[in-house]
Amino acid sequence: MSTFITYTHKVMPNKTIYVKDTDLPLLEQAQAQLGDSVSSMFAEFLRERVARLTPEENTIIELINQITATREVVKQQRNLPEFIESEHAEAQAFAEKALKSFRAGEIRKTKAMFWAANTYYERAQRDAKEVGELNGRIGEMLGHSDTRSGRPRK
Repeated sequence: MSTFITYTHKVMPNKTIYVKDTDLPLLEQAQAQLGDSVSSMFAEFLRERVARLTPEENTIIELINQITATREVVKQQRNLPEFIESEHAEAQAFAEKALKSFRAGEIRKTKAMFWAANTYYERAQRDAKEVGELNGRIGEMLGHSDTRSGRPRK
């Protein structure tokens, strides 16, 4: 008779946070005075900061995240022209400016930047869809391969 023992180790994920040399004394002072580990102090700060986000701030952040995710997908699609990615980049830049101006209390500027971000994002999505449809029609007319997958038609 043999016994088989399996050990399972749960490893905590590690993230490295770099601290500027000029901020090191502050970090050491906080740790000495508060007695907490750096990671627990940082996690507490993040929990408090996220809890204080306004609905408007969340809306802008969600737009930035949506544009970022779409840009990653667009970069992988070789059949789209570069200007589509550039339109997404413009949308992201305007969204980031909207967030920055919102945090600075510049509401009129925020509205303008947010509108521009949405406009560029919608335009980029529309253009990507139209280019995809055009590529499909051209492929059909030429009787070539499936333009989206790059595979020959059956």
